[in-house]
Amino acid sequence: MTKQMSFKAQQREVEARYRTQIDSAESTEDVRKFFERTAVNFLHRAVGEQVDVQPDDVSFEPDAEPGYALSDRLLKNEAFSALWEESDLPQILTLLSERALNRYKYLARKHPDKTEMKIFQVSGPRRY
Repeated sequence: MTKQMSFKAQQREVEARYRTQIDSAESTEDVRKFFERTAVNFLHRAVGEQVDVQPDDVSFEPDAEPGYALSDRLLKNEAFSALWEESDLPQILTLLSERALNRYKYLARKHPDKTEMKIFQVSGPRRY
């Protein structure tokens, strides 16, 4: 039987705030932003001493399985690959992405106008 490293403590450190952010997201772009920031923050807490985690190392991919993608730079890093294979990192990122995917699908179905407004903002002065 092989031993598996666990990063549950680091997951708990980011999870409460993440839940709040995802639940209050008003657009699919908010969901994307919150997931990517939280995933990078989690990885930095979990493997930051051994692997240099950059902001663009994790991207939200709602149309792909498991809902996120890791950068080639990160996947080619030997230290990260070893940790990825010998720990619960994939399961934790999948759990985080599942919450984001649920909110993303809800917002895309129920509030597409808010997403459109955030993506395609009109230039010029704003009226308040």
